[in-house]
Amino acid sequence: MSKLSDYRFSRAGNWRLVTLPDQWSGELQSRVLEMVRVEARTHHPSTVEITSKMDGGDSHLYLKIFHRAKGIPALKDLTRQSKALHFWRQSVLLAENGFNVPPVVAAGEQRRFRVVRRAFVVTEKVDGQSIPVFLSARAGCGPDRKMLALKRDGLKRFAELIRRFHQCGFVHGDLVASNILVSETALDGFKLYFMDNDRTRRFPFWFPQSLWKRNLVQLNRMPLPGISLQHRMRFLHAYLDKPKFSSADRRLAQWLEVKTRRRRKECDGVDPSVNFRRLMRWLPAPQRR
Repeated sequence: MSKLSDYRFSRAGNWRLVTLPDQWSGELQSRVLEMVRVEARTHHPSTVEITSKMDGGDSHLYLKIFHRAKGIPALKDLTRQSKALHFWRQSVLLAENGFNVPPVVAAGEQRRFRVVRRAFVVTEKVDGQSIPVFLSARAGCGPDRKMLALKRDGLKRFAELIRRFHQCGFVHGDLVASNILVSETALDGFKLYFMDNDRTRRFPFWFPQSLWKRNLVQLNRMPLPGISLQHRMRFLHAYLDKPKFSSADRRLAQWLEVKTRRRRKECDGVDPSVNFRRLMRWLPAPQRR
């Protein structure tokens, strides 16, 4: 696990870079900066998979490109780190606190008159699947006892992970299920990775916390294969670490339902007035002929 002190700051023209020296080279730097230069500007960041030869072997990496912001975000960038450097710092802090994140190889920002023109981050590739894809691949499995036990255990572990994430002061900028990667290995079993940490924040322990509730809404928004309303309630019980809900917990559950209905309408254009169990039921995409 790399620490902040393991990275080296340098300049390349008007680029400010932070890199891991043993995984960065002049050839890779030139290639990355050229790819960032020619990438067409889009509203959202672009992600490209690249390969680098290091120590005689191929290293598979992801290059995430942040394009120039406009309006208020551009003004805010005058007095803060770019999203790329923030991504790097938060990823290292998360790893130092025992959370799984894709290791950052390099990050950089290009400014002109303090305005961020371009920025990028390079991370190691993590083999795995997002939660929706991971669950879809197992949606056809029969509801045997072993599978049910694995699902319950997985929900409990996931809820405990999110609880610890919040207890450590972290709040993710977009904690939807597709931003959690599931990696499965014979040696370590299942590992959960936090992805897209450019908007993740860490607050001091004394700071009044309410933003964590937004994370719960984000996690609750997507219908997922094999995840019923009962599973969602199991998750909330495990997250709150309470076998029975208090009056305040029930109010929280009701608040989450109201907010989830609103987000389903805003993000997915569905009718939010239907039965909540039906609203959150996953329906497979129609097969193309």
